[in-house]
Order: sequence, then structure tokens, then C-alpha cells
Amino acid sequence: MILSLLPQLFSFQIVAFALLRVVVAVVAIMAGFARYKKSYKWTSILYFAIAIFLFIGLYTQAVALLGIVLVCFDWWADKKIAQLSAEQKLLRIILIIILLSLLFTGPGFLGIDKPL
Repeated sequence: MILSLLPQLFSFQIVAFALLRVVVAVVAIMAGFARYKKSYKWTSILYFAIAIFLFIGLYTQAVALLGIVLVCFDWWADKKIAQLSAEQKLLRIILIIILLSLLFTGPGFLGIDKPL
């Protein structure tokens, strides 16, 4: 068994989920602005709503599921228009993985959602 280098940091695990929430909220705001200039402008409103809900930690699991569906739809819509770069594909995969982790773990620190 290998010991952890910094075991004191394990008591701050709940902060990691809050950081993931905030990062996805910032990326969703940026995606909302970028999507407003393209077709399917209604998705920009959904991106902004997802960003707000994730930032405050309200209905995190439902919003994460909606975010996964929206990122997949956005991926499909952009793929129809033009070929996506490797960076765009990787960003979408990372977003889906982060949203899946928020779906399973919840909002984390400073979220309005509370587990039952």
C-alpha cells in the first residue's frame, strides 16, 4: 500500500465538486455567448440557465443531466455544419465527464441542494 503525500487535503474533498461546478458554469457562459452567434440560438438561453443553476448549486443533478443532453445536441449540431477540431471534441468529452460526476456526487460545498 502506498501512502498519500498530502492526506490532510482529503478533508477538503467536498470543495472539489464546488470547483467543478463553477468551472462548468464559466464554460457554459462562454458556450452560450458563442452559440448565440450560430444557428440554434435557443441553446444559448439553456447554456445561460445551466450556468446560473450550476454556479449557485441549485437542482444540480437535474441541471447536470440537462447539460449532458445539451452538450451532446450541440456536438451533433456542430458536426452537421463543419468538422470539429480535436480540441473541440476533447472539451466536450471533458464537459460530459464533469457533468456526469456532478450528477452522481451532487453540488458539493456551498451548494443550495442538500442530500436527503
